[in-house]
Amino acid sequence: MRYFRYAFLLSVLIPLTRVSAQQTANPLLIHSNAPIAFDKVNAETVTSAVDQAIRSSNVQLEKIIGGLKAGSGPGSTLEAYDALSYELNDIGMKMGLISQTYTSDSVRNAANEGLQKLSEYTTSLILNEKLYKALKKYADASMSSLKPNQKKYVEDQLRLFENNGMKLDSQARQELQVISDKITATGLGFDKNLATSRDSLVLTDAELKGVPENEKQPWKKPDGRIVIYINTPNYVTVMKYSDEEATRRTMYMHYNNRAYPKNLKVLDSLLYQRQQYASKLGYPSYASYALVDKMAGKPEAVWNFENRLVKGLTPAVTSDLNSLREIKHRLHPELADTIYAWDVAYYKKILLDTKYQLNTDEVKEYFEMNQTINGMFEVYHRLLGITVKETHGLPVWYSKVRTFEMWVGSKKIGNFYFDLYPRKDKYTHFACFGISAANIGNGKDILPVAALICNFPEAAPGEPTLIDHSDVIILFHEFGHLVHAMVVRSDIASQPNTLRADFVEAPSQFLENFCWQYESLKIFAKNYKTGAVLPESLFNKMKAAQHVLEGNATMQQVYYGMIDFTFEDKYDSIRGMNLVDVTKSLYRVTQIPFPEGSHFIASFTHLNGYGANYYGYLWSRVFAQDIFSVFTRNGVMDTATGERYRKEILEVAGSQQEMDMLRRFLGREPNSDAFMRSIGL
Repeated sequence: MRYFRYAFLLSVLIPLTRVSAQQTANPLLIHSNAPIAFDKVNAETVTSAVDQAIRSSNVQLEKIIGGLKAGSGPGSTLEAYDALSYELNDIGMKMGLISQTYTSDSVRNAANEGLQKLSEYTTSLILNEKLYKALKKYADASMSSLKPNQKKYVEDQLRLFENNGMKLDSQARQELQVISDKITATGLGFDKNLATSRDSLVLTDAELKGVPENEKQPWKKPDGRIVIYINTPNYVTVMKYSDEEATRRTMYMHYNNRAYPKNLKVLDSLLYQRQQYASKLGYPSYASYALVDKMAGKPEAVWNFENRLVKGLTPAVTSDLNSLREIKHRLHPELADTIYAWDVAYYKKILLDTKYQLNTDEVKEYFEMNQTINGMFEVYHRLLGITVKETHGLPVWYSKVRTFEMWVGSKKIGNFYFDLYPRKDKYTHFACFGISAANIGNGKDILPVAALICNFPEAAPGEPTLIDHSDVIILFHEFGHLVHAMVVRSDIASQPNTLRADFVEAPSQFLENFCWQYESLKIFAKNYKTGAVLPESLFNKMKAAQHVLEGNATMQQVYYGMIDFTFEDKYDSIRGMNLVDVTKSLYRVTQIPFPEGSHFIASFTHLNGYGANYYGYLWSRVFAQDIFSVFTRNGVMDTATGERYRKEILEVAGSQQEMDMLRRFLGREPNSDAFMRSIGL
């Protein structure tokens, strides 16, 4: 789960450019509040849009280097730099969406090529000494007259230049450009290999014993075969229900060998190139370089955070696994008591069904997909004061994509899309993709556009799509990212969403809490057959089981963070080693035997997109839980607190320092008390 941002000159989402419909007929370059003509996009459209954006940016670049006026407003260097930043990032976001969602190979390939070209071009800007000097000269002349958010913006941009090679001589900057271009190409290759990975299993009813008939129905072919495509929803279903350990193991191995062996070689190259880049800039590791603009600041802070969690969680993991061993021994005394990776979800379900008397299939009956979506909209409406309206007949990139508008009171504030189910060549996880960001400059109010790209399980035609409560949590999380993209505003178009990467998950993680409160769940959790509200007695069972295997689940997140950070901070010590062997040595924290023959890292997309930042999921959760503590004090669905959160955190994010926003909202210094309680420590 992540907020997908294709950022080039700035490490932010950038809003709409000032290119009018009269200047171009390319649907990717017409920036207005009219719907984007995604149905008119082809490979030529994509290539032309990138080329035109670069030409337009070159014109703007020459103006900035030539010298513009100080201060802010029309005609200033600040205004021109903002427009330049937008031009590249806006088209970059659209390329990101297209490359991950379109069904046409030629269109996706053109978008990937466009991303490569944009990255190469914008890297050259970051290394452009004349541009840096123009911005530095502007800062020297203007800082005293700028507003606080404008000062922050300019300081952030100067730091961006200086941390990415401006302190190097001309020859070294040229070498850095070459390395950067390689990193971009390698990363795009990693994602492409995963998206185009093809694998399936042909199984029998006997091998799928335990899997409910309605879950198997979409897998059944007219010729009687049961064909399971290897994707996330199918993987989750088999892991949870299949009574046959051999079947679960087979599915586990296939799922965790996606894009293998291709991506092991790609990943090895990516890590080497990143280390080269960091070394060229004078950093001992890529992690040291990447943390300069993070809340953690230095690798030592991350390692201390991870190691404290390992120490604190270890007894809980031992207890969790013992509870699963007891069940396995009782049901299968002929088998060894060892718990393997493919056992956890299966025996967890049995644990919930027996000890906690929680039938997770019964719970699913209260979460039909459409009903859940509408209910989620209502929760966000009551909590944050936003209203969602579905629209119809708008151009989309795939027939099942749904379109919506978001409003606050009588004012429309944005447009968004839902692309909810798996398909061939589509992005394989869950994310909010920015498409365009807000632009309130020059008296205009260009609205933001974003999309949720997800992979929820889809029922067979004619059947209701029922989702697990865990999927409800994912939906709330990702929609939290989207709401953030819709409401955030700044008088500097490219400033919104400049949250530090190890805080950016906090606003969405905070909203996951409302999936665990009866006051919010009862608004929409209704039986799809009878319309009856989720009984409080059933909710109490869910709540009692909320932290079942919490230690195991949290340690899994720690493990992922340690993989990422070991690769990026300890590269010199692991160079030449088999990367799988590195992950195997770290796997000991899970207290489960390493699944020999699996190559999870070949499909671990965060190693590409989140380099040296996976720790941020848990780091930001500290702040998310602290924010929620205000709601537990004032009232879970307290509208006044919700609207204050929207105004003091979401709407101003990027314009202010994260700790300043937190102190104001909390009324005190942030702390980790609520987070530690949430994971049982």
